[in-house]
Amino acid sequence: MAMKFHLGYGLAAIGYVTGIFMLSSLPGGKSGPAVQLFANFLHIPLFFGLALCLLLSLTGGQWYRTVSYQLYWVIGLLAGTYAAIDEWHQSFVGGRSASANDFLLDCLGIAGLLLIHRWLTTHRATA
Repeated sequence: MAMKFHLGYGLAAIGYVTGIFMLSSLPGGKSGPAVQLFANFLHIPLFFGLALCLLLSLTGGQWYRTVSYQLYWVIGLLAGTYAAIDEWHQSFVGGRSASANDFLLDCLGIAGLLLIHRWLTTHRATA
């Protein structure tokens, strides 16, 4: 089956990239530990959403479409590379710094989406 590109989800992925860039461009400020913890865990859903948009854009918008491991790798590498660039970029923003923990949370969101998709498509095919 040929791969179909879904323009709407492709544009949504660009929107996620833009939104993440804008959020990481905001100067850091002094905030309490609860606010910092909440902000750190926002990395997971942001990059989950980016990976979702990439997946849906490359499957023609079909969530339950079974995809190859190579496509999972492509999506993971695209989103993971952007996560690394995002962290690197923050080292130039006043009051912010690059963080390996934030990068790992980004990767957790990406991997979470890909694992959920694989599990759901595998179990749907066997049901």
